Amino acid sequence: MSTEIADANALVAFIEDFTGSSNNDEIKRCIYLAELMMRNIELPALRTDPTVTIGVANESGAIPIPADMNKPIVFYNQGQPGQSGNLAGPWIVYDRIGDRDIITEELIQNLYLTPVNIPQVYRGKFGEVGQYYEFLPKLGEGAQINLYYYHTWAVLFSLDTEGNPILTNEVLQSWPEGYVYGTLHNYYLKRKMPEDAAYWRQKFDDSWETVEDQNNKGKWSGGHNRLTSIFQPRRDRRYTAR
Repeated sequence: MSTEIADANALVAFIEDFTGSSNNDEIKRCIYLAELMMRNIELPALRTDPTVTIGVANESGAIPIPADMNKPIVFYNQGQPGQSGNLAGPWIVYDRIGDRDIITEELIQNLYLTPVNIPQVYRGKFGEVGQYYEFLPKLGEGAQINLYYYHTWAVLFSLDTEGNPILTNEVLQSWPEGYVYGTLHNYYLKRKMPEDAAYWRQKFDDSWETVEDQNNKGKWSGGHNRLTSIFQPRRDRRYTAR
């Protein structure tokens, strides 16, 4: 299918040929509705390079949420260079928690001294507070965090920075089925043909599940069991009470 649908114009032509419709604007609206259905799809092509996407903490120890953030996968800190030039640690892998939890736990940890008995790799936490990520243990100003996440993607026929229409994106290139099935579902919904709409919605859902099954074999989402079980220090050993 990808060889037949090289760009957005080819997608419109494909839908027109399939449905017999000549209403170009109607099909474009249905494509946009399909994109709304796909906005949270997790495709390898949408993953950032965590060695390049680096967040820098401000004076409050918070990192602005990247403008293209869609969904975090894992955030981590590689540690500091040792005498041999290698990263000496500690490495910190951050688990995501809610804004209320990150604020509450930060208040609690302010009652304790600097962590003790911290291993070379341990687990931290982060959460969204307003337009920033906040971290535990709290970051110092200038601290750098590697950000691995799924980024947003441009919708077809929107305008780029030079005013030109966008005719392709990572989703169309790697998952054209999503565009076809989602567009046909919305087209037949608009035409009040519920059986056809339900058929293409099921095709869309089945294809989404296939993507997720394949994707889950290759992604690291939410941490690593070995890091959790081996390196997570007990709470009563991490801090010394005042």
